[in-house]
Amino acid sequence: MATLGIIGSGKIGTAVARLAVAAGIDVVLSNSRGPETLAEAVAELGGRARAATPEEAARAGDWVLVSVPLSAYRDLPAGALA
Repeated sequence: MATLGIIGSGKIGTAVARLAVAAGIDVVLSNSRGPETLAEAVAELGGRARAATPEEAARAGDWVLVSVPLSAYRDLPAGALA
């Protein structure tokens, strides 16, 4: 099964993560504050989800969703997304 990397765990990122998990897709969720801040979200999503850094999410994903404010685009892991 494919893996979806998600950079940005706000309302959009979390909603897409829920839909992906419900569809049987593994999810790697990340944010700028660090994986430890996503423990509650990952617990809610279940066994198909895990938390990571944005670079780890970019490298782990067969697909990657970037859901961050436009002003934060310079902080994206460009090398990992290439």
